[in-house]
Amino acid sequence: MTQDITLKAAQADTFYYPPEWEPSRGSLDRFQRERGYEHHFGKSRTKNLHKGILVIRFEMPFKVQCLRCETYIGQGTRYDADKKKVGKHFSTPIYEFSMRCGCIVAPDKSADGGVHCNQHFRIRTDPQNSDYLLVEGLRRKVETWDAQDSGSLQLHDAETRAKMDTDPMFKIETNTRNIQKEKSDKERLEDLQELQGEREDSYSLNSMLRRRHRERKAEDQGLAAEEAARRAPRPNFGVALLPPSADDAAEAQGVAFRTDHSKVDAAARVAAKRAAPILARAAARGAAAATPAAVLAAKRQRLAQHARMARLFG
Repeated sequence: MTQDITLKAAQADTFYYPPEWEPSRGSLDRFQRERGYEHHFGKSRTKNLHKGILVIRFEMPFKVQCLRCETYIGQGTRYDADKKKVGKHFSTPIYEFSMRCGCIVAPDKSADGGVHCNQHFRIRTDPQNSDYLLVEGLRRKVETWDAQDSGSLQLHDAETRAKMDTDPMFKIETNTRNIQKEKSDKERLEDLQELQGEREDSYSLNSMLRRRHRERKAEDQGLAAEEAARRAPRPNFGVALLPPSADDAAEAQGVAFRTDHSKVDAAARVAAKRAAPILARAAARGAAAATPAAVLAAKRQRLAQHARMARLFG
């Protein structure tokens, strides 16, 4: 019963005896007072000791609910309780703890019309079942759940255990199912742990995604440039040209092109003759002077020739 009890609670319940104390030195309270340690209850702790009642600090062993104010009281809540011996189970004494509810409620819900509930609690030890009995003022909160829904280990009931003891084949089948389930649960747990480990460092994941995005974007831009170059028209020159330079530009500006007017006039006369009617060519061949139409055609031919030369060399 004294397992998992804190040192402070053990000292309050007189379960703790200092190494220096001996029975010949009197009671434990007197020994502690001589050392300068006075119990926090003072003299009120032993005022009803002649009636067999000792005031102690009691911790609620499990979660309960007050029957008056219906407030849930958590496990480990401490109370100033009256402890007394009420019986025995064989040679083990049975103790009863009496206390009052300290929850703040409305006056109409209080047992005495005060600020607190003040419902009387009585709890007894049960050595036969290694438990506590709720005698008065409260009830135990029973929490039930399905082991399969909660993901915890599901224990076999009494009937299943009895069948496993009498039927070896049923026991083998049950153990095989349990082993398979344990193996699958372990694999699933390993996968979840691996997934959690991969997603633990969000900064590294973000950096990796951004780097991959940049690489993919560069690849897309390269493919787009190759596609544009493939669709572009072919150059006018089959020979690759050098990049432009300042020396080439200065040399090009210093070149002056001149027109040979005699060749232009000859070309105009040839064009005028070709434009004249066939029958009129023989008559005009012996004429000293050209007709006005032939002169106008020659002028138009020269203007067109000058325009082409200007476009080419201007």
